[in-house]
Amino acid sequence: MIDRDRVTAYISEIKVALDNLKNYAGFDRQTFLSSPITIRDTKYCFIIAEQAAIDLCYHLTAKLLKKAPSDYGNCFELLEETGKFDKETLRCMANIAKFRNLLVHHYIRVDDDRVYDKLNEIDCFERFIQELEAVVKE
Repeated sequence: MIDRDRVTAYISEIKVALDNLKNYAGFDRQTFLSSPITIRDTKYCFIIAEQAAIDLCYHLTAKLLKKAPSDYGNCFELLEETGKFDKETLRCMANIAKFRNLLVHHYIRVDDDRVYDKLNEIDCFERFIQELEAVVKE
């Protein structure tokens, strides 16, 4: 059975981080790139939002599919088997999971321009939340 309290808590974490990411997405490239604090916070918000989404994904694959993913990206691929999520949303979430791994494990090599460009993909968090809320209501 899906733990609705757990889902709600993780969704809240995503939404808080997403609000910050939306704010930074409104910056022009030069303003963004000229602020080390903004860049660092953006990276952190991506990590927080995606880790919460990954934790949700693991919970859902365990409860709905009785499966354990091989890695973070694979978790979102497995969710497609439920038939309850849009394939494009899951593909986007898998790509952000890979970006999260890059931020966490190879942070020196992350180009700040790439971080700025990733802000164009944050809408997949909102789609994932909407689709997830529909699943939880079932």
